[in-house]
Amino acid sequence: MNYSNKIKNITRFLLLIVFMFSSTVIFAQSKQVSGKIVDDSGFGMPGVSVLEKGTSNGTITGMDGMFSLNVGNKADLIISFIGFKTQTISSEGQNVFIITLEEDVQQLEQVVVVGYGRKSIKDVTGAIASVKPEELAKAPVANFDQALAGRMAGVQVNFTDAQPGEGMNIIIRGGNSITGSNKPLYVIDGIPMEDFDSGSINARDIESYDVLKDASATAIYGSRGANGVIIINTKGGNVGPSRVTVNSSIGIQWIPETMDVMSPYEFVKLQQEIAIGKGGDEPQNFIDTWVNPELYRDSKATNWQDEIFRSAVIQNHTVGLSGGNEKTTHNMSLNYLNQEGTLINTGFEKFNGKIKLDHKLSDKIKTGVNINYSKMEQSGVKVASNNRVSVIMDALTSRPVEPINSDGLENGVDPDDPDNLRFNPVKTLNNTDKSKRWTVFRANAYTQFELMKGLDLKLTGGYVSDNRKESVFYNADTRQAYKDGGISGSLTDRVYTTLSTSNTLNYSTKIDGGHKIGALLGYEYSVKNDEVFTAGSKDMPLDNLNVHSLQVGATPELPTSYKSKHMMQSYFSRLDYSFREKYLLTASYRVDGSSRFLGDNKWGYFPSVSVGWRMIEEEFISDLNVFSNLKLRAGWGATGNNRVPNESAYSLMASNSENGYVFGNNLSKGFYVSKLADANLKWETTYQYNAGIDFGLLDGRLSATIDVYKKNTKDLLLDAAMAPSTSFKTIWTNVGEVENKGIEFSFTSRNIETDDFTWTTNFNISMNRNKVIELTGGATELKTDPQWNSKITEYQYISEVGSSVGQFYGLKSDGLYQVEDFNYVNGQGYVLKEDVPMNGSSAVIPGSVKYKDLNNDGNIDEKDRTVIGSAEPKHFGGLGNDFTYKGFDLSIFFQWSYGNDILNVNRVLLESPGIKYNYNYLQSVEDRYTSTNPGNNIHIIRGEKSVLGGAPDGNKVSDRLVEDGSFLKLKTVSLGYNFSKKFLKKTCFSKARVYVAAQNLYTWTNYSGYDPEVSVGKKGALTPGLDYSAYPASTTVTFGVDLKF
Repeated sequence: MNYSNKIKNITRFLLLIVFMFSSTVIFAQSKQVSGKIVDDSGFGMPGVSVLEKGTSNGTITGMDGMFSLNVGNKADLIISFIGFKTQTISSEGQNVFIITLEEDVQQLEQVVVVGYGRKSIKDVTGAIASVKPEELAKAPVANFDQALAGRMAGVQVNFTDAQPGEGMNIIIRGGNSITGSNKPLYVIDGIPMEDFDSGSINARDIESYDVLKDASATAIYGSRGANGVIIINTKGGNVGPSRVTVNSSIGIQWIPETMDVMSPYEFVKLQQEIAIGKGGDEPQNFIDTWVNPELYRDSKATNWQDEIFRSAVIQNHTVGLSGGNEKTTHNMSLNYLNQEGTLINTGFEKFNGKIKLDHKLSDKIKTGVNINYSKMEQSGVKVASNNRVSVIMDALTSRPVEPINSDGLENGVDPDDPDNLRFNPVKTLNNTDKSKRWTVFRANAYTQFELMKGLDLKLTGGYVSDNRKESVFYNADTRQAYKDGGISGSLTDRVYTTLSTSNTLNYSTKIDGGHKIGALLGYEYSVKNDEVFTAGSKDMPLDNLNVHSLQVGATPELPTSYKSKHMMQSYFSRLDYSFREKYLLTASYRVDGSSRFLGDNKWGYFPSVSVGWRMIEEEFISDLNVFSNLKLRAGWGATGNNRVPNESAYSLMASNSENGYVFGNNLSKGFYVSKLADANLKWETTYQYNAGIDFGLLDGRLSATIDVYKKNTKDLLLDAAMAPSTSFKTIWTNVGEVENKGIEFSFTSRNIETDDFTWTTNFNISMNRNKVIELTGGATELKTDPQWNSKITEYQYISEVGSSVGQFYGLKSDGLYQVEDFNYVNGQGYVLKEDVPMNGSSAVIPGSVKYKDLNNDGNIDEKDRTVIGSAEPKHFGGLGNDFTYKGFDLSIFFQWSYGNDILNVNRVLLESPGIKYNYNYLQSVEDRYTSTNPGNNIHIIRGEKSVLGGAPDGNKVSDRLVEDGSFLKLKTVSLGYNFSKKFLKKTCFSKARVYVAAQNLYTWTNYSGYDPEVSVGKKGALTPGLDYSAYPASTTVTFGVDLKF
């Protein structure tokens, strides 16, 4: 063997020794670790990442949460999972682990839902507000939207009428439309819905609730995004063992305040005053009937409000099941709610069922289906704004010394009411069988393909069916039967169906140098069908019949039917770009075609663009060590509105059911044009600018957002009145422009965070100013009648160029006429002095309401009417504080509105100056004007034939009816206790919480009515803030339990 071969052999031997030694060292320094990762309920968590720190060596947990991994002897393990806090654990001296992960609330809040996708909150350039599902669950309400009031900046959520089953009125950044709808667009699990019923979703099923407020966020929804967009996603399943949840509560509801009316003594004393004022035989008639007011000082009053209102039970029960494996996940729930109305014989009942399935067909294809079914029933008489006639008004005005079944109201009708407007309210409620039953079926399915890395195709189809049956049956002991002269009933069937498809292509990629690009292309098509059928009958023979026996009525009404269709076709796109996560750009463009318009007006074009600057990523900001977050945002966009009747651009024909021409022996009915159309009717378009700043301080303990905006809505859609000479009443047309501008501020702070105690605060305040910029045809004003009283023909609202939409319109009062305003002339009574303006009545007397003569012509007439108030608040918002201490949790939330007025037309009847024999009045009338009490508060009560002169004429709409509607409400209080894990180990539960919760617990307000949250005008944005016989909001206290198995 030569020398070179020896060297080779020696080298090989040495390398073998080194390799063996190195292997021994390596194997000596490695070990196997294993364990289980669980959530705070003790359930194993599949899919959790377990990584050896500083290496790429790692694994994920299996279905049972178990893992096993070979690591270095002193390795640190990094445990991470989306939505949970990342943990770093040392393995030195330990090989087996049981690790509990905690939810990272902040991380969960870093993702928001946007149109056709999700975004990290740091990449958002538009104005978006979100509400946590657990906040909705704290409020003991029938429908989830009732828990939203005051929760979000820029979003007004108010009762219009608190009748059980009624939805809330939600306005985002002020109303855009005048007579068109101001309701936001709802997107439920990807299905856009213009007509959404909040009762069709159980609050416990909601996973996320996001509100898109500015045009840069909503323009992707184009023609339907002008009023803002509310995106609701329901819960899906999670990988892991199936879990059962139970949420059950029961509580009591009551009216917190009733209205003060006259006592028996005060009432009888007023009857005496009216009789003396009227003169003639009336004083003796009073003595024959009532004898002497003093006899009634200690009389027991019949409190009619107590007779029609009650303490009512509300119960709400939900059972849920969720879980799944790596291929298929599921989430199912059943919900039952029953809410008795606080007004007798009213209520709301609903049943919800939901199932959501997601399945991976392969690594690149997944599919899913979501089905929701709701069955609801609203029962009882509708009481609000019912054209002067109302059971609540009957209860307030019925004489307090009349027992329920006394002679006066034995047969229902008050014989002393000259207009027969009053009827025994208890009988009306108990003998009117009125209900609205409806079922909502909503289903959507999707299939998503990963065509290549970063490129996804998603195909989605949706179907919604809404079937409604409304019926009413008036038996002989009801006001309607008295009015019609017999028993009557009617039935209305409505069927709405919507079929939609949405196909999107989504691409995202990262390019070296810090570039991140996202692109979306989409096509959408929907068709909605509406069908309505009505029938009715009068003079039915028996009380025990119902609406299914209409054919036996002696006077059947001619059935009517209606069918229409609306189709929409849309193309849309969006581009997202960021550079080094500092500089952000989002742009979108949507084209919508609607069958509600003709010709070129069918198509609407809606672009948007927004930018963002994450200043926190700049060294000159981060080096300050002041901000934990700082981002500037700005955007512009256009959105549309086409919410008019489907046939608005078409002239309508109708036939006369009674008249026609006789040819031979046959009557031939002709057709005539019943409604004209504007063939140039087009989209209402809103252009909006928004600028905002998001910032965080104190290492994220304080986070805040400020937004300012300005939006102009042009080509307003209005069902405008036509000249009487045309013989047509109204026509849909585009009429002008409205502006809304405002500022919003919100913040969240984590005040205290210890192992045992936490305290967080959330606050928001918003200010919006609305203004009419232009009305078509050079008009400067638009006057509106809210239609609450057919006998009041004067307009009570006005929308003027340069002022806000729907301001109160009437006379300004100037106190009361006093004796010194008159000369007393024998034989004529009190004659007004020449230099004192007349209030519009042919004769006035001391104590009559005096109005201001604004144009100084000596007369009070139409020319003296002016703006007397506004329902628009100066600001509104909410304040919440949440506390936890060991197992206890306490949540307290306040809602407020400041500077808004209410037109309280209840007082037109309840403080009427005209003759109202046997009508009760508000207790405030006790301070009325008399010869011994010549004050300036409440006008005199005298009859039309008063010996002192004419009627006081105080029924005119004036600022006397305008009240401050500002309020502060203790909206929600919730106190709960979570049982400890140590205790739960002895049970079958993984979580258990008991709680007591209250809603509308107390209201601070100067308003004299039942509730300042009211608006029952029939003309929407043109008639806000009207209160007439509204169903009062109730206080609710519930006791409940949340369980998880």
